[in-house]
Formats: sequence, C-alpha cells, structure tokens
Amino acid sequence: MKPLLEVRGLKKSFPMTSGVFRKSAGSVIAVDGVDLDIYPDETLGLVGESGCGKTTLSKLILALEEPDSGSIRFEGVDVGRGRGGSLAHVRRGIQVVFQDPFGSLNPRRRIRAIIEEPMIIHREGSKAQRLKRVRELLEMVGLHEDILQRYPHEFSGGQRQRICIARALAVNPRLLICDEPVSALDVSIQAQVINLLVDLQKELKLSYLFISHNLSVVGYISHRIAVMHKGRIVELADAAELFEHPLHPYTECLMAAVPDARPLREGKTKPSKRNENSAQDVASGCAYRPWCPRAEAVCARETPVLERKGDGHFVACHAAAVCA
Repeated sequence: MKPLLEVRGLKKSFPMTSGVFRKSAGSVIAVDGVDLDIYPDETLGLVGESGCGKTTLSKLILALEEPDSGSIRFEGVDVGRGRGGSLAHVRRGIQVVFQDPFGSLNPRRRIRAIIEEPMIIHREGSKAQRLKRVRELLEMVGLHEDILQRYPHEFSGGQRQRICIARALAVNPRLLICDEPVSALDVSIQAQVINLLVDLQKELKLSYLFISHNLSVVGYISHRIAVMHKGRIVELADAAELFEHPLHPYTECLMAAVPDARPLREGKTKPSKRNENSAQDVASGCAYRPWCPRAEAVCARETPVLERKGDGHFVACHAAAVCA
C-alpha cells in the first residue's frame, strides 16, 4: 500500500545564544534524520520523553517549521516546496488537534465562527452550506447544535476538545496530527475522547499521527508505534509486537516507568539510571549510551541506524541482537 505521508531524512536544529549581545552558542538538534511512513486508515503512535522532538516533528509535517534537510511528501506533494494550490492541498489534507483545549480556541469567537473558519479560509460552500456542515460536525463529535452561539469559556475541557476535533474535521482532512490531545483532561474524559477518535477513524477513513508520552493510551489507539529519543526514531513496530517484545533499551525503560498496580511483582524491570561517569553530552555514537546497561565499545564509535529485526519490527541499536 502506498503511504499517505512519507518522511525521509528529516533534520531540524535551533540556534542557541548567550549573553547580553545574544552571541551564537551552538545549536540544539531537535529532529535528527527521521524516516517515517503513515498509511491510509492507520494510527501511528509517536512516544518519547518531553524534549525528544515529537512536537517539532509535527510542526515540520504541518509546514509550520522549515526543515534544515530532508523531505516530507503528502499524497505525492512535497510539503516543503508546496506553493499556491499544492500548499493549500496540504493544508486542507493535514489538520491538527492541539494539546491544550483551553488555549487553542479563540475566547472572543463563538463556536459557530470557530468551526466555520477553516471552511471560509478554503472557500468551501455558501453560508447556508457551511452552517449545515457545522451542525453535522457538532453531532459527529457528540455535541448539540444549541451551543453554536456560545463561547469557549462556557464549556468543560472535554467539550472544548470535542470542539477542537470538529474544527479539525471541517475541511475533510485525510490525516489528523493529535499532539497530546488528552493529556490535559481527566482520566474518564480521556477515555471518551479516545473512543471518539477511534469511531471517527472508522467512519471517515482517517489516518492519525498520535503523539503522546502515555504508553497506555498510545497502545490502545495505535496500529504501529514509533519510539523517539533525542530526535531519532530508535524503534518502530506493530503496537502488540512492541509491547510484547521491545528490543531497544530505551523502549524497555519507558515501559518500566509506567505506573503498575502491582509494583512488587517479580519480573518488573527497573528504569535505567544514567552512568555518572558518562555524564557529558554524547558527541558521537548512540545518544542513549550513558543510560544503557548493554553499551559496548561500538556504541561510542557508530550511531546506530534503523534495521529490520523481524516482521515489521525496526530498531536502531547495536545490541539489538542481544535484546532479541
């Protein structure tokens, strides 16, 4: 099957400055050579600790940031070089649901205007047709049309996130980027929003890039999961395979950090701790080396690349054979 979204060799760094005169002090690499595919009707989960580059990757896909190198193609259109009609096609085809349902809605606009705005920007339909579409979208996300003239501050967090989802669906996108869409919500509301996304995917044939640090949520909604560390994809596999047979030490560490109702049970792996003798920043080789209990001499010399270790299971680790 041909991918809906293709990411190849994507890199992005940000300059650092210091002092009163803002002198250059090097750069921070946020995304470092990412290769990724998302297929039609698929949910690809993207997990990793805060600061690993997940949100920067999503901004690059959305063309909100310009990459230093690499390419992004959506339905055959180069996102980075899109102009005019081709860029409008990308903007319409890829929409986003943000983490904060409080900050992502304009507090001065009514709900109708918020949901209708993407259709106005893309010049879709007449005023009456847009109103009909807004009503359909509200029903689709489980809200009643009598809220059309109300403001965002009149709703709970879960209701606001439903409004954000309705706005994202307004122009019939093919791909939704969900950047921590439930992390600001109560647990019971999280489940409702996740189930809504699952239902919408089946009904509308959507694809998702679902970004989160919550492995339980990602495991429930995703078909495949990519694990990101220091701007790189270090493991990629089917969701069930990743949970059953994690091959990268960082993936094992993430799973060990998940709260357990039975913390004293045998076989529970402890999160790895940083080796204080290797506390300096890693200039070469594997970025996870200071934490890795299986680090070898080759890990300091060569940066591992994603390699197939099983059916659809890829890992960037020199010690992956040992893990397997």
